[in-house]
Amino acid sequence: MIDDRQSEKSQKKWGGVLLNLTFLIAFMFLMPLAHAELELHITKTTQEGIPIYIANISGGANGIIEADLKRSGRFDIVPRSTIANIPPMGASFNAGSYQDKADFIVRGKQAADGGLSIELTSTSDNAKTFYTISTNTNRRRVAHKAADKIYEKITREKGAFDTRLAFVTVTNKASSNRKFRLYISDSDGYNPQAILTSREPIMSPTWSPDGKKLAYVSFERNSPAIYMQDIFTGEKRLISAREGINSAPAWSPDGNYIAMSLSINGNPDIYTSNVASGALKQITTSSAIDTEPVWSGTNSIIFTSNRGGGPQLYRVSSNGGKAQRLTFDAYYNSAADVKNQKLAFITGKRGSFHVAIKSLGDTGRDILSNGPLDESPSLSPNGAMIAYTTIRNGQNTLSVVSDNAKSRQFLTSPAGDVREPAWSPYLR
Repeated sequence: MIDDRQSEKSQKKWGGVLLNLTFLIAFMFLMPLAHAELELHITKTTQEGIPIYIANISGGANGIIEADLKRSGRFDIVPRSTIANIPPMGASFNAGSYQDKADFIVRGKQAADGGLSIELTSTSDNAKTFYTISTNTNRRRVAHKAADKIYEKITREKGAFDTRLAFVTVTNKASSNRKFRLYISDSDGYNPQAILTSREPIMSPTWSPDGKKLAYVSFERNSPAIYMQDIFTGEKRLISAREGINSAPAWSPDGNYIAMSLSINGNPDIYTSNVASGALKQITTSSAIDTEPVWSGTNSIIFTSNRGGGPQLYRVSSNGGKAQRLTFDAYYNSAADVKNQKLAFITGKRGSFHVAIKSLGDTGRDILSNGPLDESPSLSPNGAMIAYTTIRNGQNTLSVVSDNAKSRQFLTSPAGDVREPAWSPYLR
């Protein structure tokens, strides 16, 4: 949601739907706050996925692996009560005797240093695959890495559980003491760290491709300005504080450019800024509102524009030129994100706004969410899951849905509203 001071103007421009502009201020570097830890609730999971049994692992890694695989929408977790007396890892057993209950069986053993040994066995042929995951100061990452290995082996697609989310919490929103905080956490909401805090709204964080920086917009100058901040050192750098709108930053895949929406000439257009030199290049020149850029590869940018009468998605070369319209279904399509040749976006129909997904180049689309006002979709780096903002029990919260809509989870915070998710790239 946009700042209250901007909402009336945005509603007029977009037919009552708020634009995804970003307004952030100040920072608080990596200060852990336990009350901001998100609570994971998996409300929907598939029973049509690949059946997999995960044996108990000392230290509880099995629970994290189970939750990861559940929320991918690809697996049906076989209850432990279904298969009794699985011997511990290292002991021989005939996996084929359980073929009628599971396609795969996972056994594991935690090392004294916190590392993890994992054995994945196919019940169809007793073939075993072994993984050794090194210890990490964040112990949960060890289990996420194991889940990534299992996911990749079975689906032939890289896992994205050992990644991060950026998100915003809002506390005391009805009082003069309201606080907006920008956090980063594990992809399941654990281990939150605050990197920005403000009395002003915080919105639309965006990750650098190396996962080390976030770009954002701050109102600390009493007008919107785009900044870039290193999440490890706290170093902060001004990217754009030009007169008018400075909004919606988005990193290029090579990290060399940031695309943004600026109103230098009085009308919002798409520009790119060279991260190293600061050189600015105008990409679109339209009398319409052009905003919410996202890179599709290094050579093209997808953005939202009302140049056709209502908000729709367009694609343009990163060098500028004629834009190509991408969406035609529904009167409202905006807020695109692109990963692994998949395009996620918000689509509007009869006053409701939902997350949709399509393959780039295809004409069809699938609706993945069912909230009354869903916003800010952000794809996992493998394109298999989408985080977005939704309204649940009267409060803004995060939801994560699989791209096949077979699994859904909610990430709620006792600290207040949660919004503006941004999924990190793969961690290095």
